[in-house]
Amino acid sequence: MCIRVHRDRNLFGERPVCLLNIRATDFQDKSARLTTSAFPGRKGLTRMISTLDRSTRRLYVLFLLGFATFGVIFTIIGAALPQIIRTFQWSYTLTGAVLAMSAVGYFVSTFVCGILTQRLPPKWILSTGLFLGAVAMSLFVRWPSPWLNLVLNFCIGLCQGAVEVVTNLEVIHMEKRGQSRLMNLMHSAFCVGGIVGPAAVGYFLGTGAGGRVAFAAAAGLLALMALLFGTFRFPAIRQAEARRDSHGARVMLQPLVILVTLLLLLYVGAELGVSTWISEYFVRVHGTAASMGAFAVSIFWIGLLAGRLTLSVAYQGSRQEYIVLGLALLSAAALGVILLVTSTSAVAFGVFLTGLGFSGIYPLLLVVVGRYHRSGMAVGTVTTGGGVGSFTFPFLMAVLAQRLGMRGGFWFYLGLSCVIAMLSVVLIAAVRRRSAAS
Repeated sequence: MCIRVHRDRNLFGERPVCLLNIRATDFQDKSARLTTSAFPGRKGLTRMISTLDRSTRRLYVLFLLGFATFGVIFTIIGAALPQIIRTFQWSYTLTGAVLAMSAVGYFVSTFVCGILTQRLPPKWILSTGLFLGAVAMSLFVRWPSPWLNLVLNFCIGLCQGAVEVVTNLEVIHMEKRGQSRLMNLMHSAFCVGGIVGPAAVGYFLGTGAGGRVAFAAAAGLLALMALLFGTFRFPAIRQAEARRDSHGARVMLQPLVILVTLLLLLYVGAELGVSTWISEYFVRVHGTAASMGAFAVSIFWIGLLAGRLTLSVAYQGSRQEYIVLGLALLSAAALGVILLVTSTSAVAFGVFLTGLGFSGIYPLLLVVVGRYHRSGMAVGTVTTGGGVGSFTFPFLMAVLAQRLGMRGGFWFYLGLSCVIAMLSVVLIAAVRRRSAAS
């Protein structure tokens, strides 16, 4: 099985460039490998995967494929947004409401799944969520009714939350305590989907086929992953260790959990907002074609992929909170570039740098929490913060864009990045106190 992300000669006039090449030779073969042929640390990645036992390694590779599919469904709606707005004549406020329902579903799902993983087999939670997402994605924007699309996007959000919680919980238990390489690699797979999805939308828009073809293909991928996870055997995670960490709802009141929840609330709001609205920013502010706006989303996710792969291969330490601060500062500076330059090429470079800055924040924050709390309740709590941010800030962006224009909305995201940087300083102090106490 081979996943390739490349630029097409017909679209760009260049020879194909392989950005990521993932091979799973045989799930039954203990020598299953993951390689990145265009990345110099491929041997390090192979060694990292080989440290897992055979059944865990096979499950990890399947999770990589599932998270790549998650990246596709997370980004293709934003990539098709200019066409959706103009086809159905929706206002920015109405569009923001439809988009927000996915985030509401994500918020509800992350919280509920965090509880359910303590009581039900994770494979069934994941398979059910994927099947629901497949049905909703196959029907999304087939009819202009905003109310119907609100419900469908809510169901897509339920699917996303199930994938998020189950995958992150399983990887936290696969990872050596204090390290973040497997988590960064997992979220790199998400970026692969984030690149492929918008690029596919851009291609279909360019050929006149429309974004619905991409939605139908994404629905097929979700159905396939639901089938695979439903028939795959999950190794037992260390439930006893998780129970010691949980103590019911008390984990939700831990200061570190609260701080990371707030950080993820702001971060996911900024990341999802930029990913969703950058295509419209290119079309409205710089007058590009809708297909170019869709490819701008892929550029953003290429930056995310580059950062997460680099962290997965190059960083083996356990001071993730310092890297979070540096990445937050980079994302704020890059958003300033997007807002201040006028050249389309320079703006595209700023989009790449923004993705690079956002790249490691989410997986690194999960590892910081997992260092001290390894229960489904803890993972569900902090990812619920991301769920709140995912529907709050993109909707605020829609309101701001309606009243102040797209530039005003992106100044808002620059402010969010600055707040994330300030809270990262607080996180460093909190981790120091927690380490000293333990």
